Amino acid sequence: MKTEMIARTALSIIGFPFTITNMLINQKNKVNELGQLVEINGRTIHTIVSGNNDTKPTVILDAGLSCCSIDWYYIQPEIAKFAHVLSFDRAGYGWSSPSKGTNTSEDVVNDLSLVLEKLAIKPPYILVGHSFGGLNMRLFASKYPEKVAALILIDAVHEKRYLSSDWDEARKKSHQKNLNLFRMGYITSGVGLPRLLKQPVGRKYLPDPFQKPVTYIGYHPKTFEAVYKEFLHSEQSAMQVATSTPLRHDLPIRVISSNNNDPTWVEHQELLCNLSTNTRQIKTVNSHSIHLENPELIINTVKEVVDETLITV
Repeated sequence: MKTEMIARTALSIIGFPFTITNMLINQKNKVNELGQLVEINGRTIHTIVSGNNDTKPTVILDAGLSCCSIDWYYIQPEIAKFAHVLSFDRAGYGWSSPSKGTNTSEDVVNDLSLVLEKLAIKPPYILVGHSFGGLNMRLFASKYPEKVAALILIDAVHEKRYLSSDWDEARKKSHQKNLNLFRMGYITSGVGLPRLLKQPVGRKYLPDPFQKPVTYIGYHPKTFEAVYKEFLHSEQSAMQVATSTPLRHDLPIRVISSNNNDPTWVEHQELLCNLSTNTRQIKTVNSHSIHLENPELIINTVKEVVDETLITV
């Protein structure tokens, strides 16, 4: 990471006119945060909180790799009609400050725990994680079992996806290719090369009025730093989850799976179904971003889990 930082700084100095131009464009496109900035340990984490705080449980939404709180633009307002709900930007994403160290699942869990404490949001929590966010939510549930009422995994990755000991040759090449792309994006983001190539981080298109903030966030240098660090440290995150305390045996879990028929992905979804004795899988005809393609399914699943939690609390 140190070598990449030096290369990024050097390129920004050498391409000073492009660096200044990129900074000016970022400033021109700047969109203020949609929610609230919460200060923790000298940094800020952006959160969007909606619904009645007196309503229990609180639903917590964590987006996938490269994505941020805006991913829940449609789902969160609907969930807020029947539950208290929080979405947030992990370090460096959206309007959150970048971290000075690693971007691992444990870092996310620690940040989220401090945010919940700062906002005085009490358990129980229903955790919802999409893709890479599923690793983070599983680790949170492992570390704080007494606070978690249920877990919903939306086409979530299994830790084996990022454990190199489980890779075949094709997976090694795929991982290295993605790592190289993220590294190049990080190094060149200061001079604005990704903008020139129209290659932002995260979503390229969302309905108005969300397209403007997505565009601003997607080309910001700190976003490229966040996704590169998160991917760079993905095996560390996977190991944190793999070595964590098993989830509560009767924890209610919903595994919502896409139509991805890759044998390894299917196998990993089946492994997620073994996380507790109270796990149910929902297979869909949707691709990876089920929450954007079929938001009603996610909303209805959350509502069902909330209602079940209210009965047992």
